[in-house]
Amino acid sequence: MKNTVGTDAGLPPRGTPKNYLMAWLLVMLKDLNLHGYEIMKALKENFAVVSDPGTVYRALRQLERDGYISSWWDPKEQGPARRVYTLTDGGKDALALWSSALEQYRSNLDAFFSLYTGTWAKEHPSKPDEE
Repeated sequence: MKNTVGTDAGLPPRGTPKNYLMAWLLVMLKDLNLHGYEIMKALKENFAVVSDPGTVYRALRQLERDGYISSWWDPKEQGPARRVYTLTDGGKDALALWSSALEQYRSNLDAFFSLYTGTWAKEHPSKPDEE
């Protein structure tokens, strides 16, 4: 009997991990108040971060429940009102934590790629034996 569980265990994940999306949503709201469609469009066009609308709106609702963002309805002269999101003080703190965690992740990725390209040994020469 063939074991199909974990057949992709050694392969990279597809797409953007959902929790990573939270960091993107927070940073997109750092300096701007935006509605969901604007966030999705900017992420896709500027950063090649693509996520389905349902996932984005669920993530926005979760961030709001957790107190990291707040929202209000912005009535439009034409068309339906849109929910606009803004970062809260708690969201700024969460973004700082994400930034720190992603900086460590970036350092790990830099080390990975230096090993992959063969430059790690050149950047990190072995220490000579102390006598």
